[in-house]
This record gives sequence, structure tokens and C-alpha cells, in this order.
Amino acid sequence: MTHFQEMELAICFGAVIGLYISGIITIIRFKIDDHKEKKRRQQEEAESKSEE
Repeated sequence: MTHFQEMELAICFGAVIGLYISGIITIIRFKIDDHKEKKRRQQEEAESKSEE
């Protein structure tokens, strides 16, 4: 393999791994946000029931 081909392979591999890791981080972040929102809604419902 030439130097150029090795560099090209490293760049492509790095880009794919970067996208994979960012995808995992994004999924985790969305799950955390969904969990917080669900917990907040449950808390509001509990407060509204206790006021009645």
C-alpha cells in the first residue's frame, strides 16, 4: 500500500468510528431526555391529583 492509500484508509476509518460513537452518544442523550420528561410528567400528574 502506498503512503497515500494508508492515509486515506486511516481517515475513512476514523470518520466511520467517529460517526458510530457520536450515534451512540446521541441515542443515550435522547434516552436520558425522554426519561427526564417522563419523570417530570408523572410528578406533575401526582401533584395535580393531590390538589384535587
